[in-house]
Amino acid sequence: MKGRLILLGVGAAVAAVVLALLGVLGVPMMFAVAWLLIVLTIALVSRQVFFDESAFWPPERRRSAERGSEVSRLAWSINSRTGVAGHVVVRRVQDVLRRRLAHRGLDLDDPAQHAAVDALLGPGVRDALHKREVHAADLEKVLDAVERIAAGAAEDTDTPTAAKAGTEENR
Repeated sequence: MKGRLILLGVGAAVAAVVLALLGVLGVPMMFAVAWLLIVLTIALVSRQVFFDESAFWPPERRRSAERGSEVSRLAWSINSRTGVAGHVVVRRVQDVLRRRLAHRGLDLDDPAQHAAVDALLGPGVRDALHKREVHAADLEKVLDAVERIAAGAAEDTDTPTAAKAGTEENR
């Protein structure tokens, strides 16, 4: 805004100087003002943008909403012919396993805790996710272990409440 005001002030000063100079040279004042207005109009029209230059032609097609679910996209990332799982599925299963182990206070990537993780998950489950090619059978083995962890956690939380309920009934 400040730049426009400065430009307007400079333009008015130049116009006044040009009018004064033309008046000294003997040009009628109304004639000089008329020509000054014509030059001003041409300058303003040449700066005007009559069409939107930022838009690309032809315009982009609107994308329809993606159909399907996250589960179906994950299922398609497993090669049905070879049984090799894509990195997206492997990463999601690893994230689920990490969260389940974190609830138990274990870290999947900590070498010091590998023995405890293997004892909880079972033999070969931890190594199944770190192969070069992870197969669907490996994912099933890992997911079964995750379900066992979840079932074990549910039993651990249910046992104290049952004990509490039994002690409360005896009161």
